[in-house]
Amino acid sequence: MIFIVIAVFNRKQLTLNCLSSLQKQTFGDFKTIVVDDNSSDGTADAIRKHFPDIHIVMGDGNLWWAGGTNAGIEYVMNKLNPSKDDFILTLNNDLEVGEDYLEIMHGHASSNTNWMLGSVSVDIDDTRLLSFCGVSWNEITGRYHSKAKDYNYSYPELLRKSQFIRSDVLPGRGTLIPMAVFDKIGLFDSKRFPQYAADEDFSLHARRSGWQLVIPTDLYLKSHITATGVDVGKARFSLKFYKQLFFSIKSPLDLKTRYRWAMKNTPLKFLYFLLDCARITSPIVLRSFRNLFKANT
Repeated sequence: MIFIVIAVFNRKQLTLNCLSSLQKQTFGDFKTIVVDDNSSDGTADAIRKHFPDIHIVMGDGNLWWAGGTNAGIEYVMNKLNPSKDDFILTLNNDLEVGEDYLEIMHGHASSNTNWMLGSVSVDIDDTRLLSFCGVSWNEITGRYHSKAKDYNYSYPELLRKSQFIRSDVLPGRGTLIPMAVFDKIGLFDSKRFPQYAADEDFSLHARRSGWQLVIPTDLYLKSHITATGVDVGKARFSLKFYKQLFFSIKSPLDLKTRYRWAMKNTPLKFLYFLLDCARITSPIVLRSFRNLFKANT
């Protein structure tokens, strides 16, 4: 059994599109749990209307991604009686999947019991465009390399060259987790990482505990690229801009989150944090200069 956990807050139509793609699966042994963290756009009511078989867990608006995902996993554990051979699949609501997605995933998982499976991500508007297929991460320097770059961000090229990709960490966007992982390392660290980094922290902990993080290249999901992440293309010299980018829980570049990551997961701790800060801020400041120059010419 695959228990699919999706933590959501608003973005009702994206959620409905995601759930609709799951309803078309050729693999039927799964249940879907949506954790609605007190959406204001009628998400829960729309799910009840269009997908009455889906389990809904309501939050109070303070769960964020990690707390919402934990609430869904706890619901599975306490209400749905999973076996030790079952899986949790974490998804985001800005994703859609092909009809054979779960069938392919289950096939790989059944024959590789010590794997945590990740998913390739492609652009929903152009499925040839590869956006994710694993990362390499240096725990000393903080260098974070997207392996999609190695394949020129081309999904057809990835399929031609590789069958499986090893990754140092995995995101929560289409990651299949054996129930045994939770028995060994617990749930997502929602205290240190309420919104960003909880997924990569969890997968790193799992890898260090003996599981292999593997992405089969035939296992892909379609992502609304423009609905996720932070666009720094319009970086500018603005206190508001930098505050949102570096001091907001909603940003993956939040310095508090990155400090906690350094303290928990790296051997150099504060030195790593300083190197990481330099690595992420330098290109944005340079882009701000370029944009300022363009605006004045």
